[in-house]
Amino acid sequence: MKTRASLLIICLALLILCPGRSSAVSVISPTDAGRVAIHSEYRRLSQGEVVKVTLVSPEAASALLSFDGKEYPFASDREGLKHFTLIVLRLDMEPGTYDAVVHLQPFHGAPKDISFKLAMSPGTFPSSTIRVAQRFTSPTAAEIKRIQEEQALLRGIYGTSVPGWLGTGGFVMPVDDRVTGVFGARRVFNDEVVSRHRGVDIRSPAGTPVKASNTGKVVLVRDLYFSGNTVIMNHGIGLFSIYCHLSETAVREGTVIEKGTVIGRVGSTGRSTGPHLHWGLRLVDDYADPLSIVHLSFD
Repeated sequence: MKTRASLLIICLALLILCPGRSSAVSVISPTDAGRVAIHSEYRRLSQGEVVKVTLVSPEAASALLSFDGKEYPFASDREGLKHFTLIVLRLDMEPGTYDAVVHLQPFHGAPKDISFKLAMSPGTFPSSTIRVAQRFTSPTAAEIKRIQEEQALLRGIYGTSVPGWLGTGGFVMPVDDRVTGVFGARRVFNDEVVSRHRGVDIRSPAGTPVKASNTGKVVLVRDLYFSGNTVIMNHGIGLFSIYCHLSETAVREGTVIEKGTVIGRVGSTGRSTGPHLHWGLRLVDDYADPLSIVHLSFD
């Protein structure tokens, strides 16, 4: 028993989630009520990736995770015994080892902080030069005003929380076609404007149905200056999925729709060079590679 307890302590102190491979790692920590299990799952550990952290408690509890200066809420089952949250490894984070802390608050008994580490490796991001209409790199005063108003609108949307988790099962691709633009790519528009790609581009024929990648609440259906006809869905715990450059939309703001529901059709509206879907993911103020969440399991 002594040897087993020592191994558990060592496991908790030295937990390193190894980069470069799809994996799942577990750690066990003692509490007043019994052992708490923490399970971490990811595609790989590099910039832009989503990591899922699951916590199983022997008694009803609530939990919060601190990582990289942010707090990530856990979604809980009805009994309050199983919880999960999603964290993002920011695109501008330096490779290295980072501390994560789960703050567990049992409904009865003393609170418990459980620490572990994430060892992040550097990602590889290509660069490209793109030609677009001049108005997208040198907007007029009226267009700048519109852009600023849309940015304020989006800040309000992303700052609005939905309690609990709205998703059902794992995430799916919104369009089954080839990814031609990867997350995090460095882009230069008309040799003037430099940006990082905050999603993935999926090349698909104009008019192809675009499906919701998971169940969620539609929080925006608008024609935006840069992203064209855009749909944004809120899935809870700070996670939003984003669908841009649509030729048309097929859902309304304020409605909750099921995974796989057609939300619009592929187009080339906004700052676009041809028919494709820009699919994005935003998690607690940071953008993440949506392909990384497709690799995670959701019960």
